Amino acid sequence: MKKPGIITIDIGTTSTRAVLFDSAGIQVFLSRRDSQPTYHPDGRVEQPAESWAALLPSLLSDCAASARSNDLEPVCIALTSLRSSVIPVDREGKALHPAIMWQDLRTEALCRDMAAHNAEVYGICGMKITPVMSAVKMRWFREQTPDLFRRTWKMVGIHDSVLRTLTGRFVTDPSLASRTNLLNLGTLDWDEDLIALFGLSRSLLCDMIPPGSVAGGLVPSMAADTGLPAGLPVVSAGGDQQCAALGLGLTSPDRIVANTGTGSYLLAYSARPVFDSEMRVFCNAAAVPGAYVVEAGLPASGVIYRWFGEHIYEGAKDQGCAQVDYDLVNAEAAASPPGAGGLIFLPHFKGSGAPHFNPLAKGTFHNLDLNTTRGDLGRAILEGIAAEMADNLELLETLTQGVDWVNSSGGLSKFGLFNRIQADMYERKVRRAEHGEATALGAWISAAKAIGLYGSLAEAFAAAAAGSPTEEYLPDSASVEFYGRLRAARRALYDSLYPA
Repeated sequence: MKKPGIITIDIGTTSTRAVLFDSAGIQVFLSRRDSQPTYHPDGRVEQPAESWAALLPSLLSDCAASARSNDLEPVCIALTSLRSSVIPVDREGKALHPAIMWQDLRTEALCRDMAAHNAEVYGICGMKITPVMSAVKMRWFREQTPDLFRRTWKMVGIHDSVLRTLTGRFVTDPSLASRTNLLNLGTLDWDEDLIALFGLSRSLLCDMIPPGSVAGGLVPSMAADTGLPAGLPVVSAGGDQQCAALGLGLTSPDRIVANTGTGSYLLAYSARPVFDSEMRVFCNAAAVPGAYVVEAGLPASGVIYRWFGEHIYEGAKDQGCAQVDYDLVNAEAAASPPGAGGLIFLPHFKGSGAPHFNPLAKGTFHNLDLNTTRGDLGRAILEGIAAEMADNLELLETLTQGVDWVNSSGGLSKFGLFNRIQADMYERKVRRAEHGEATALGAWISAAKAIGLYGSLAEAFAAAAAGSPTEEYLPDSASVEFYGRLRAARRALYDSLYPA
């Protein structure tokens, strides 16, 4: 008899991954396809709305073939994805416009016009009005493309769109909805006052289902294209950051998660909504039903290190993409001393996130001279990202509770130097789980509970964590003191460039 397997689909900003797990949460197979948005010079960030659906057949076929060869029977598909992107669709589900991605800045002026409502909005949904959130993008469609808006049946996110492709249903869950500026954190349902404020209607929004619940069964057409059975349960596991938090065991308030992908996020657990009087952090519905994740984010981090490698290092070109030797990039950054030869870096390539939320902030290298090496630049980038995250860690601890250690995950966490820098910046122990696919693992945990493989999310996490090797990085007292001074200098630099 075949053993059960779970396929997770993890849609990120620059790639989509399908991961096959066994019933113990062990990764058996991973299939990945790049899926890059287009960054326009005027701040628009778009991607063809069909991009993700087009990748599903090959990704799922790969996992189905691996399941057969490993004597596993897929028992469900779990979906997790990036948040806050918007696609207008007609009644047939056809996209009427490219997806406006979460980093898109076209709504800056509209956000400024609505700034007087920030306290009102934050007090209901736990988030200010920023270009990242979905509702202001929906309002932009209403004001700037009225004909298209009249033809729109639903305003959906990427997650919602992919669920429709897999199951035939347009549904979403609170973990995704909490990134729209339209969810009431108390009721975990759409809020009529917020919907009215943005000039929208509830009929434009997807029906709500709990995170970690079955959205529907795999449609016959997708089953035929992938070799998976029709009707296979499809679970909405939740937003990518919430699933990453779950995959790193964020099920209690005694730990904080640092997840660094395209952007960086410091995540803390709460059993109740958390509101900051200065509106410096966001509160999201968690992938754990009825719980919340308090989040302080940096819009650009790992993507900056990628930009650095592709533009500063010469790499072979493969289908127009630079193939960079990141072993060399990392080695040169590691050879640079702490402080990167005096460089200070502000990682605001897509504006600043928490605590400033300044979409007009720009990336900055300060103190360049003729002795600066590209290794110094690389290390300064890592230090600048970690310093920004350290500021956000301190902020989260004032709103939740102090912690003794931080779980590190995401692409940059695979680089040991970055984890050491984090430990010194945070003055905390940093742990990194060896599996590295925390978001996909969180989706597995959600699905394993949903289909009854385990009785609780904590039980599923414990099964996956059993025997999983973990790297630990301890802070160095001398480096902690040095980085404390560096962080103060960074804050002074930011304040001089962007006075209040």
